[in-house]
Amino acid sequence: MHYDGDHRRSEDDRHSETAEMFKIKKEMETADRIFYDELASKYFLLDKFSLEQLKNMCNSLLGKGPDIEYYEDKHTNKITEIPQYKEDFIHCIIEEFQFSEIKDYALRECILTSYFFDNRK
Repeated sequence: MHYDGDHRRSEDDRHSETAEMFKIKKEMETADRIFYDELASKYFLLDKFSLEQLKNMCNSLLGKGPDIEYYEDKHTNKITEIPQYKEDFIHCIIEEFQFSEIKDYALRECILTSYFFDNRK
């Protein structure tokens, strides 16, 4: 009799794990869909920022910018820091924030006005 209880508990555990995995999968699919739905709009919006404004957004909201990359010359073994461009900051922000967060930041910091967003509809 004790064995049946363990067997039933094991089935319940498997069912619970399956339900939890399904829930996590659905959440990931929803997040991915939102990311791709917003991608073009986020890029269009961030392209309106100056490089300095992008840097400020990264530093104030993330506490850092995009990861610094290095190039190593195989002949001299000299390591050189690769410069960061506007695109690097745009990609960093796109990965970390939703469109609404970028929009709120742009309005709060007076980078763009509400007129810009009202006329895009």
